[in-house]
Amino acid sequence: MLIFLGMLVATWLLARWLRPRAPDFELYSPRRHLALALASPMAEAMQVDGFYNKHCTNFTQSAQDFLRIPLLHIVGLQGSASDEEIQRYFATDFERQWFRLDLLNLQPTDDPRAALAFACLRCAFLVRCALLLGWLAPDIGWRVLLLNAQRAQDCFDGWADFGAAYLAGRRQWVGAFRADSLGLFDEQRLQALLAPEGRWAELPWREVPALSPELQPA
Repeated sequence: MLIFLGMLVATWLLARWLRPRAPDFELYSPRRHLALALASPMAEAMQVDGFYNKHCTNFTQSAQDFLRIPLLHIVGLQGSASDEEIQRYFATDFERQWFRLDLLNLQPTDDPRAALAFACLRCAFLVRCALLLGWLAPDIGWRVLLLNAQRAQDCFDGWADFGAAYLAGRRQWVGAFRADSLGLFDEQRLQALLAPEGRWAELPWREVPALSPELQPA
């Protein structure tokens, strides 16, 4: 009996040792985490591993293959763009153009506030993914993420207000036959984010100003 128990323990220890170890998980600073949390509806719909993890620095190959074309579509690049063309765009043009993504061709019937929430969320998702894909230099990426978070803080009253505006913005976007293959958001998903156990429930809004580094370290 003791020999049998010893074999069971040894087998369990060996299996535990051979099991792939998950990377260390650590959230970013409050300012950076808030900037990333704007993209929670999209990150959770797509089940992006490591999106909020400070120690995650790159995507798996399968994630790269899945996200590449939809992300290029957001910035107006062809899905056939070469790695060199993508790197050049993000190095030279992106920081001067990010704030107008999804806002240039609004229709007369579009609600501008809803459109802005939609743009803020997609920008946060795009930039984090671009960092994980190696398309974007970290200094540019985090500068854009914090600027994007600041405009969201300036224009919306809190997570519930932002989420409701995003939901309306996505509805008007796809209602006009504009593509958003990465979104997948509805009222039920919004309420799940706002529920006590949801990702947005305990996060501050304006209490952590995105662009006040003297008050909140990056």
